[in-house]
Amino acid sequence: MLARLPRPFAIAFVVLIAAIAAWCATATPPPIKTAKKGGYTDVRLYRDISAQVAQGVPYYQAAAQLQREHRYPLKPAVTVRPGTLVIGAAWIGWGGIQKLCMAALMVAVFVWAICLETSLHWVERIGLGFAIGAGGGGVLRDVLMSLHEYPAGLFLGIALAGQIGWPRKWWWVVLPAAIGLAVRELVLPFILLSLAFALWERRWREAAAWSALIACFGVYLVWHIAQVEAVLRPGDIASPGWHAMQGFSGFLKAVIFTSVLQGQKLPVALTLASLPLLGWLAMDGRRGAFAILMVVGYAVMIAAFSRPDTFYWGAIMLPWYFAGFALVPRALVQIYGALRGQRLGVMPPETPLLPAPEADTPKTAAC
Repeated sequence: MLARLPRPFAIAFVVLIAAIAAWCATATPPPIKTAKKGGYTDVRLYRDISAQVAQGVPYYQAAAQLQREHRYPLKPAVTVRPGTLVIGAAWIGWGGIQKLCMAALMVAVFVWAICLETSLHWVERIGLGFAIGAGGGGVLRDVLMSLHEYPAGLFLGIALAGQIGWPRKWWWVVLPAAIGLAVRELVLPFILLSLAFALWERRWREAAAWSALIACFGVYLVWHIAQVEAVLRPGDIASPGWHAMQGFSGFLKAVIFTSVLQGQKLPVALTLASLPLLGWLAMDGRRGAFAILMVVGYAVMIAAFSRPDTFYWGAIMLPWYFAGFALVPRALVQIYGALRGQRLGVMPPETPLLPAPEADTPKTAAC
């Protein structure tokens, strides 16, 4: 994308980068809001619910009781998480959940290292693998796997690699996307974007598959709401809402405080958390359109709707957001070329944004 910028736009983009760098070096954004030391946290909540489920207490009864006892909201119904992760932990333990997440991270590293094998140099592909591994470093702490965004983000990352690298082999991409959606509904924007692209590209079977997944989720959501309402009491707390409008700093802080960047000083962390955005802009064509819409869409969602105490939403972007780090050198080459009126660092041609209708594609696409 950056390689195609006309020279005046390239100059304006460099000025924008300089402004963001200056802001990162001097900004003092409001802090995130965490539980007091020794206080009751979301991690403890989900682990306590899992322990009760393991003892035979129905999930919704256990969730309502514990959220009520510890002054967590129960209204609206989406304040109660889908039971997939907690019930799974009740069956195999949180150690088992961590092992599954480690396996998912290994798959993510592998698919990201090969998904652009015809477009990137082997050094860049190795960089992609390392970036994904660093972004998924949270799996080393089993307590973090209690936060639904971490496991959901892992499966979302696998699905995104499939959409970018093998858009015609969509059938396997649906599976990790469905698993992620079952864990946390924040995966839904990816599925909606996949459906939009399938419709735009006239890939009717793929569109039908994504539509079916959305319909199944809708049915589940109706059932979920009914289950939560069945255990509500008149005095239950309502959520303060999701309209904090924290802006760009809210998005960056969500990434920082859910990743390995949290150990850095704030100016350094803000700068590092911004860099993947630049890297993602190095993509072009169909994959670039999908990737950039995905990254910008999730960034806007977190910036607009997350609160200071829901900074853990940033984990839904891990580890896949960190793939942008590996593309930063290519983005810089493209900017340099655009400033000189040359097209440097352009990725080789790939699947066009609007291919032939699905009826003309190979029969294997229906598998």
